[in-house]
Amino acid sequence: MQEEAKRKAGLLIGIHRRRRLKEDPGGGWTQDQFILDALTGEAICSRMTLYKLEQGQGIQDEDRLELLLRKLDETPLKQPEQILEDQAIIQRLKQAYDAMDLAALAALYAEIEALPPTDQVILKETQSCLRLIVEHLAFADVPPDKRLYIEYRKGDAKLKEQVSAMLDLAQVLDEDLHAMLISVFWQINLNQWSDWKLSETLLVRLEQCQRQDGIWLYRKGAFLSALNRKAEALDCLNAVLKSSYLLPDAVRAISEILRFRIWKQLDQNDAFRQSPAFEQTLLSLPNDLTSQGWMELGLCLCEGGEQSGVQRIERALLQAPYLALFYLPHLDRCPPDFSVVLSSAAAYLDAWTSPGTGAIYRYYQAKHQKEAPISLQQRILKEILPQMEDTVYRPQELIPILHDELLALVQKTGSYKGLADFELAVKRRKPALNRSFGMSG
Repeated sequence: MQEEAKRKAGLLIGIHRRRRLKEDPGGGWTQDQFILDALTGEAICSRMTLYKLEQGQGIQDEDRLELLLRKLDETPLKQPEQILEDQAIIQRLKQAYDAMDLAALAALYAEIEALPPTDQVILKETQSCLRLIVEHLAFADVPPDKRLYIEYRKGDAKLKEQVSAMLDLAQVLDEDLHAMLISVFWQINLNQWSDWKLSETLLVRLEQCQRQDGIWLYRKGAFLSALNRKAEALDCLNAVLKSSYLLPDAVRAISEILRFRIWKQLDQNDAFRQSPAFEQTLLSLPNDLTSQGWMELGLCLCEGGEQSGVQRIERALLQAPYLALFYLPHLDRCPPDFSVVLSSAAAYLDAWTSPGTGAIYRYYQAKHQKEAPISLQQRILKEILPQMEDTVYRPQELIPILHDELLALVQKTGSYKGLADFELAVKRRKPALNRSFGMSG
């Protein structure tokens, strides 16, 4: 058995034993209990040896190591060829992930699904991590058989507790696997759970990664942006784009788009001045990576009074119709035919659409159908406001839009109490993550 396999096995024993101790305190999972052979009652090893083993120091006696693994219902550390094959898959997955090569990701998904079932501890944990990553990345619309990804998207409290344990496992198995899984959980949290504390924890884990290249720096910028730390995020993205890092086109494109989005949030006039240079950047990038960029540029130009913004928005929607849903509140304020926008957005309402997002869609649909102002006002206060944190929209952008909507409505209804209630509720709200979409990396 290779020394590295022994080291990983020891770390995995510690992770599994501590997890089971937490779940079943009386189940015999303390260190003193765990070292006892279930048949003879004799100690398999000393408590100090188990401690060292769980810290990754390894032991020379393979028989004792395998007895400890059997206590966790794991099989011995055989199948070295399959371990090497999994390591090769990890490297190919990293290359496909960094480049956002959807064809390669789909091929990897089929290959990982075809791997033979195993109880070998390193293989089993590695394959579990690989399946979650590739299920998240390879498909925009997750079919019913993607069980692992769907399970995590449900996001109940128990699953959130498992995130740390799964990341601990990945960190033991492979540094690249760990970094990819951090990003996957960050994206799931961003779009599904909206757990601020978890995002801060994931940022700390990302900062502790050993490999800190241009892609790592981009991810850090994206994490900081989600946590509303705009100036720090901008520093990261500037460093990515002004450095000599060799970046895949997908990473360079999303870094440029995210930087422009942050410019808009920090200073709309500055973003307007930067728009000609940003447009030239978009023209220099592969067309299939620029839809969000054209949308951000179009909105910026429209907000600056430039009619040319409409053409950029229409180009974005032609490339990526799903943006109609993700930018719905902004597009209501722009010249494009809003009935077409609503029709495109409706196609992307599905079982995973959050209640808040659905409420916002129904509000704009009702507004377009000329529903009475008092009814529209109640939609904002009764349907949208309670779900404010559970939408795909960036709260700091959504709140002023809804405030303006309410202001216009109360001037028609005369019911100003609703506006006061909205303002009070917004002041009391907890900080929300700054949502984004598109590339998951």
